[in-house]
Amino acid sequence: MKKPRIDVDLILKKVAEDTELTKERVQKASKILTENLDVDLAKTPYEIVYKEDRVTLKYYRPEKIKYNFPLLVVYALINRETMLDLQPGRSVVQTFLDRGLEVYMIDWGYPTRKDRFVTINDHVNGYMDNIIDFIREKHNLPKINLMGICMGGAFSVMYSALHPKKN
Repeated sequence: MKKPRIDVDLILKKVAEDTELTKERVQKASKILTENLDVDLAKTPYEIVYKEDRVTLKYYRPEKIKYNFPLLVVYALINRETMLDLQPGRSVVQTFLDRGLEVYMIDWGYPTRKDRFVTINDHVNGYMDNIIDFIREKHNLPKINLMGICMGGAFSVMYSALHPKKN
């Protein structure tokens, strides 16, 4: 029985093509990594409507309000809430606004040395409770809607369990 012959020329041609493609990709990656990136993060307009210590509350107003209840987005302490407003055309916040929903978002800020003794209880029953009361009073509502993301989801569940009449 004869052994099949491997066409060495085809193998070498494929290796050469792959090498050229890899070279082009490395050059493109190098260019991307060494040049300034033109990135517009968090460009959806907002207003700071509440501030307490390092914590701020951002308010995003839609062009036309369709719903009579706002949404409070509670993001994580560690990550940045700008992940929900990446770029024009890539924004969860803008999607909500386009559908007529008023959006509030907690920006926890950057902790400093003086915050080393601030607890989860301080965040949930302090900052969040004060912010939710502020929103409820502003809109004259008995309850508001919460959307928690990451650690903010855990905060929202805790808050909802402790204050069921407010959300």
